[in-house]
Amino acid sequence: MLKPERNSFELDGWVLHPFTDYILAQQFDCGDDDLNDFFRKVEPHEKLLLNKTYVLSRTEEEVESLPPIALISYCNDHIPLKDIKDSVELPEEKRYPYLPAVKIARLGVHKKYCHQGIGSHILNMTKSFFLTQNRTGCRIITVDAYNKEPVVNFYQKNHFAFIRPKETKRELRTMYYDLIRTQLP
Repeated sequence: MLKPERNSFELDGWVLHPFTDYILAQQFDCGDDDLNDFFRKVEPHEKLLLNKTYVLSRTEEEVESLPPIALISYCNDHIPLKDIKDSVELPEEKRYPYLPAVKIARLGVHKKYCHQGIGSHILNMTKSFFLTQNRTGCRIITVDAYNKEPVVNFYQKNHFAFIRPKETKRELRTMYYDLIRTQLP
């Protein structure tokens, strides 16, 4: 039986639960072999404290019995202030050569639920999660997005910007979202 954890987060009827049923991850299929492989083998990464993965659901029963609707994995990050200096305001810039960040290590929506707004909703939950349960200071959300038009467009639609806009030939594009932009109700 899934026990509610302090780290669960609810928004608009959806819940992000810490992911613990690694057997159900074997049934997860977002249509991308690299992402599927990561989530199917996430347990050793978590045991080494390299990331923390959450599952999106509406009820506890979904978490316990169905393949995950969506999975998102976070890890710590930072970005040099000089890379985004023109787009952030700080009281004393010389005291902050780097900005604290959380990285979306991986995000996948089960292919059965794609194109239904779930990816955008999980990003909105992430923004709210790190604003309301920000235990250490986290100003920025980063992601190394696949340099594929649908992926980049998805993050841009969700107000992520490129850290280095001119680096267009790389396999991954580092993008960021400044949490200070988010206004909570």
